[in-house]
Amino acid sequence: MKKRFCAFLLLLALSVSLCLLPAYADELWSEDYYRVYDCSDEIVESDRDELDAECIEFMKRFHADLALLCVTEDERDEVFTREQAEQYYSDCGFGYGENHDGFLWVYDANNEEIEVFCFGAAETMLSEESLEHAKWHGLAMSEDMENGVIGAFRGGIQYLTDFLVNPDWETGAARVGESSNLPPWYPVDTSIFAFYHDAVAPRVVDNADILTDAEEQQLTEQIADIRRDLKRDIVIYTDVTSYGFDHKTLAADFYDYNGYGYGDEREGVCLYIDMDPNDRGWFCCCTGSRTMALYTEDAANLIDDALYAYMAAGDYGAGILNWVQNIRNLYVKGSPFAPDWYPDEGETIELFHDPDAPRVVDDALVLSEAEVAALTEEAARVADKLGMDVAIHTMYSPVGLVYAEVSDLYYRHMGYGYGDGYDGILLSVYKRAGYYATTRITAVGAAAEKLTDTNLQRLRDACEDKMHNEQYYDALSQWIEQVGHMERTGRVPRSAGYWGVIAAVSAALGSIFGGISLGVAKAKMAPPKEQRDADAYIDGKASTIRETGRHYLYTTTARRYDPPRQKSSGGGGGGRSSYSSSYHGSSGSSHSGSGRRF
Repeated sequence: MKKRFCAFLLLLALSVSLCLLPAYADELWSEDYYRVYDCSDEIVESDRDELDAECIEFMKRFHADLALLCVTEDERDEVFTREQAEQYYSDCGFGYGENHDGFLWVYDANNEEIEVFCFGAAETMLSEESLEHAKWHGLAMSEDMENGVIGAFRGGIQYLTDFLVNPDWETGAARVGESSNLPPWYPVDTSIFAFYHDAVAPRVVDNADILTDAEEQQLTEQIADIRRDLKRDIVIYTDVTSYGFDHKTLAADFYDYNGYGYGDEREGVCLYIDMDPNDRGWFCCCTGSRTMALYTEDAANLIDDALYAYMAAGDYGAGILNWVQNIRNLYVKGSPFAPDWYPDEGETIELFHDPDAPRVVDDALVLSEAEVAALTEEAARVADKLGMDVAIHTMYSPVGLVYAEVSDLYYRHMGYGYGDGYDGILLSVYKRAGYYATTRITAVGAAAEKLTDTNLQRLRDACEDKMHNEQYYDALSQWIEQVGHMERTGRVPRSAGYWGVIAAVSAALGSIFGGISLGVAKAKMAPPKEQRDADAYIDGKASTIRETGRHYLYTTTARRYDPPRQKSSGGGGGGRSSYSSSYHGSSGSSHSGSGRRF
């Protein structure tokens, strides 16, 4: 490794001396050589090119060069002393202007150490304290990302930039502190505040003390996973006051002024919870174009519905943990309540064959194990006769998703279908607590040829009629039988409910025509003659008529399904959220978000 690294230095020095120095003499710097070198070979070429471009932008902005070097244990001694670093910096032709002003950021991949060397005017651009803080944050960023070298290099660019823009941000000298009526983390002068990224700032700040230590730890770990995997920030902030701000402004300010967010747009989400008894509620602040596009009003109401149930019950820790998972699903799958098997955004599921996949899957838990086994046998028997797949899937209603699309995707996900045409039919049953079950049917290849609109509706109606009375096994067994009948004859028989309706209609029509006939017959009968003084025949002492009570031979009770409904309270209580598609915090940056009272 030493020979390779020394050979690299020699080759680079020769290249500079022969090719670059004449051109450099007339320019402030040269872009003809890389400022990024990785002895560990962990960085791919595309990342190196991107980092190199960022170093050039850094130099143009601050008039000081920036070179990034990763060494392993064998090369450590070659550059980790001032003398060796200066030789490397000089041989490579780094530096801005006549005095070759610039920084050399060196990362030891084996020992996980960082050293920063300053040359020319760069020696006075940052204090020793600032350089130490930059190195510390760079190491933290290398640990925060899967690729330690990438993290260390990005940390060099990010934190040298942060300290050059605002040298006081790390020490807290620019904060109002505890003595102010403002939050202690608030900038003294917001007009000169510069955005920055703080990789090591806590992502769970529980000033209201509504979380246990175990819940805080669990949340911190979940958020760290999201930051590492998705490069999106998630922040939880609780307090007992809003400091005179409205909830959405304080949520935005906490996110903006404390170094949260990824990338130039500071992508991420902040959940602020106010536990003031007179102003209790929360607001979810979204930042960055990608996050704001995903967090639509519909998604916001779905996520807030779930969180409200926990918050109103005082189960804060579980509610926030659930909220974090829903936000992760939103980022990954585009929907907060998509099931685990649902494809990630941008991912497609190609048709494939899996003969071992279960053909009856009861994720909604509406069947017993014996019933699942019996239905599996029935489906296999019919499938063998027809030469096409027959499958059933029950699941909790996929809130926020298109049912027909979910059914189609599940068919692909499970590898259903026979032959080159992936011939088969799938019944998807969606059940939500307090609601009737509903169904969707996916048919592929030969199975779709006889599934006319009429047959499709009859298959669904017959099945749903029985499931409304919670006869799930009978409904699904009948569905399998009717699929076989449809494929053999080309039609689905009408349901018993249909014939019941026909009988009722026939009876009603019979009553109507019978009534008409009776009226006609009565009209033809001779009317009775009026007899005067007929009451003379009544013996008042012998006959008495009085009302003693009312008695009915039969009673009828009408039953009507009434699903639970959301209260509409304009954003308060359990109703719809107060949603903002675009608003600004005190920093002037753009956000979106939603909130509720509880």
